[in-house]
This record gives sequence, C-alpha cells and structure tokens, in this order.
Amino acid sequence: MSLVLNKRRYDIEYLRILAVLLLVPFHCAMVFFSYESFYVKSSFSHFLIDYFVFFLSPWHMPILFMIAGMSSFYALQKRTWKQYIQERTKRLFIPFLFSIVFIVPPQPYFAYLRYHPEGTILSFLKQYFFCIPDDFTGYKGSLTPAHLWFVLYLYIYSVASIPLFLKINKHSETISKYILRHDYLLLYPIIIGLMEQLPSISSKNPFYYYTYFIVGYLIVSNKEIEDSLFSKGAFTLFCGIITMVVYLAFVKASFIFEQYSYLDVLFYILRRFNVWFWLIFIFAYGRKLLNFSISILPYASEMSYPFYILHQTVIVTIAYSIIPLDLNIWITLFLMIILSFFITFILYHIIIRKSRLLRFLFGMKN
Repeated sequence: MSLVLNKRRYDIEYLRILAVLLLVPFHCAMVFFSYESFYVKSSFSHFLIDYFVFFLSPWHMPILFMIAGMSSFYALQKRTWKQYIQERTKRLFIPFLFSIVFIVPPQPYFAYLRYHPEGTILSFLKQYFFCIPDDFTGYKGSLTPAHLWFVLYLYIYSVASIPLFLKINKHSETISKYILRHDYLLLYPIIIGLMEQLPSISSKNPFYYYTYFIVGYLIVSNKEIEDSLFSKGAFTLFCGIITMVVYLAFVKASFIFEQYSYLDVLFYILRRFNVWFWLIFIFAYGRKLLNFSISILPYASEMSYPFYILHQTVIVTIAYSIIPLDLNIWITLFLMIILSFFITFILYHIIIRKSRLLRFLFGMKN
C-alpha cells in the first residue's frame, strides 16, 4: 500500500532545510580541518573542530541524496516521466551550468592565489577553463564543480533512474513483501559497501551516493517499508552512538590497518553501518517530531536550494578575507558562520528571490 500521495511531507522539507543549513558550519570548519585540503586554509586547527567534521561527514551528503530520492517519488506522482525529466533539467542542470561559470570560480581563484601569489584573474581564467585538471577538487585552482558535484550527480541519477522508478512503482507490493520478510533494509550497508568499491571520480564515488538516492525513493514508495524501517529509531540511535564512538576513536588515533586485512574489512563494515544507523534514526525521529507546518516553512523550503548553490562561495570569500587577520580560532570560526549565514540570506532575499531571470537560473519556480 503506497503512502497517501496528497499528504504533504513536512518532515522531509524540514530535514532538507536543516541539512542545507548545517552545511554552513561544516564548510566553515573545513577551513580549520587538519586532515583535508580546502580552497582556503587556516594555519590553526583544533581537535574539537576535527571531531565535528568527522562526525558530520559520513552521513551528511548521504542524507541529502536520500531526501532527493524521496522527493523524486512524490514528484513522479504528479508528473509523467517526460515532465519529470523536463522539471529536473530546469531545476538541476541549468543551475549547474550557470553556477559553474558564475558562482563557483571565486572558490578555486582564492585557492589559485595560495599557490600563485602574483597571479592575476586573467592568468587564473586561462588555466581554469582551458586546462584539464588531474582531479576536480579545485583545491589548487583548477576547474571544479566544487559543491555543485551534488547537483550534477543528482541530475544524472534522476534521468538514468526513470526505468527503475517505474519498475518500483509497478511492483511496490511484491518488493515490500520481499524486503519486510527478513528486514533486508537493515543489511543495506552491505550493498552500499560493495558499490563503493567501484571506480570513483575525485573522491566522489557516483555509485556509492546512488545507493542512498535510490533507497530514499524505495522507502517512501511503500508505507509498510517506511513504517518497518523507521520504527527502529531508538535501536539505530543506540547502534549509531556505539559505532560512531569506535569510529572516532580509531580515526583520531590514526590507526592504519593493512589494506584488505580482516581488521581493515571490519573497520570498513563498521563505518558503512554507522552511516546507515544515523540515517534511519534521523528520518525516524524526523517523521515523528516534524510532522507539522509553520508559517515560514514554504519560504525556507524555497530558499534551501539557492542557499545551497551560494553558501560555499560566500564562505570561501569570507574565509579569504578573515583568515589573514590571525584572530583567535573560535572568534574566526564564529564570525565566518554568522557572516556566511547573513550574507547568503541577504543575497537570496534581496536579489535572487525578486528577479524572474535569477529565479530561473537558480532552479526556482516563477
């Protein structure tokens, strides 16, 4: 039995908004993170910031892909598959192309200046648009989709998954009976782990993230599947805390296991199940606690997508201006978070929201 299609899923809207807003402190923290490069880096770091990034990074992007999969199910209930592709093209592909040219470049430009202090905008643009990079992170100033890799992947997933979506819709009852018979979705991390072994693109494995997108669609396609999985919220919270503590302890202690040794395999399995436990817990309690509307919800829901497109460029620009001041690390981080929220919001509220052209370019409805 499918979910009631005319029932608005406030919980999914809230979780999408919160996940996008959480990107601001996360990407601000990346400026101080000890274990990975970024477009602008501080010479200071702190173990609490490292723990914050380690805690969020495993499940943060997966939850966005699961939400996107869930939203795709509801979108297809109101559209034909051809209309769905047209809507996805307008909402995802056009904003991606626009952002690659006009929104993203300041991020790799500031990274470029770190390695080429005497570089000019012209010298940056020459190598940015006309040189094929070794990777697409852009952390050294090369061509990059930056945080818009999520939008590109989502567009490809949406278009390529149409046949599978239609099969799931057609055989929903059969799939439900098979999955519920032995609680197979609790073992879904096994599939996630196997898919992650397939080729990756600059550390962003398209096969790995696709597993979250498609399972999001599958979960909400049938009420029995969703009820069964999300009834285990307390159990998965307990398991998530235990596995997260073990994961953080090993990571922070810099334990390195021999590749494909039994300890390496066990640690890998623990990480995949850890992510899955947290996702089930978040969706379970989101459905339980966020099933209501407030007056600002439609505004915040509409803002979340352009906010996502803008936020990281704003953060990197602010970081480039503030980091040279050598302020206390916590003062710097606080200022970056507050200013990033404020400036991104102002850009959306005053400029983007009121322009018909910009609404189109940022994937918003007119």
